[in-house]
Amino acid sequence: MAEQRVNVHIPSRPVVLDSVRLQNIQLPLPAAPDPWHRPGKSQPCTASLKLSYSSAVASANADDVSLSLDYGKLYRRLDEDIKHMGRDSKQQPQQPEPVSPWYHRMISVEGGRREEMLGAEVGQDVRLTAGIVANCGLGLLEETAAGVRRMAHLQQQHHHHHHDRRRSSAGEAAVQQATALLNAGVSGGAGGSGVIVGGVAAAIDDVFGQCEVWLHLPKACLRAENGLHYRSVTVWGYRSGNTSTSVAVGEAVGESERCPVVLEEEFRIEGIRCYCILGVNSHERVEKQAVIISLEFKGPGQLAWGSTVVDTYQAMTRAVAERVEETSFQTVEALATFVARLVTVDFANERVTVKVEKPSAMPFVERSGVEVTRSQAFFER
Repeated sequence: MAEQRVNVHIPSRPVVLDSVRLQNIQLPLPAAPDPWHRPGKSQPCTASLKLSYSSAVASANADDVSLSLDYGKLYRRLDEDIKHMGRDSKQQPQQPEPVSPWYHRMISVEGGRREEMLGAEVGQDVRLTAGIVANCGLGLLEETAAGVRRMAHLQQQHHHHHHDRRRSSAGEAAVQQATALLNAGVSGGAGGSGVIVGGVAAAIDDVFGQCEVWLHLPKACLRAENGLHYRSVTVWGYRSGNTSTSVAVGEAVGESERCPVVLEEEFRIEGIRCYCILGVNSHERVEKQAVIISLEFKGPGQLAWGSTVVDTYQAMTRAVAERVEETSFQTVEALATFVARLVTVDFANERVTVKVEKPSAMPFVERSGVEVTRSQAFFER
């Protein structure tokens, strides 16, 4: 169950919002959901992330890498954190690995938190694995912004004590540029116009940060050819009393004031291949044909519906495959509705989008099919 809720404020999106991306990172997980339900087994995983922040203006204008996010460092940090994830579980397979304090602070936009997720064995809840990725991204943003602020502060001190000393090194030039961008604004950009937010240059800062994460576990389900896909969007939020009026661009933010807020989540189970009687044509009533079913669940992050999906998706996938092969519908719509009823009523999921495709129905069409979205309430009317 969720803990007592807290008030949380999410800053508005900056006028200038830039992003760095890492696409299709190969992450061999030391522990992950296993289709045979064996604990502590390693699994392949492909991850992508998009880290959005304000902004790359300073780095672009100065053409200075020290004012940008280092995505090489981001990859190395992520690779190390993922490897570390399974160390304790390998040494003591029966003992869950203690969860990092960062995960204890992950909350929903409503201020709640899923306690059952925090008690899961290492690697068994895909939401925690995505949390590791988001933590690496937002942590690097925080570290980089702090470094830029330190550069500006050191330059101010240096200028105060040595105002007549010539600065010729590349490092000092970068510090001067950072100071100018933070204190005086940016000018001479595209078209000769500067980008200034709240009177301060759009240099990199960490008041607003957002990390979108995609994970693909291709072998998480025995009956799903394309496995499990998961997506999350995590942003920096501020607990009650720390609103946008008290946090200015470029201002340092205390660690205790800030918490990661999971705005939205999405689960997809793709490629459940079944064989059943389906169609109105006489030849389709004679022999079973292949149908490919995909399930999609999405909604606000860190709420009970996500835990239901995590707890049921393997058994649910098996049930869909087995039950569909016993059916004999004339329309794809009827089959899709049958699957939606099974997933929502029998497995207590709040809402699902079901896609049913027939790869053999039309000779010059790779697949034809339908997609329907149904909720528990739809079937309880």
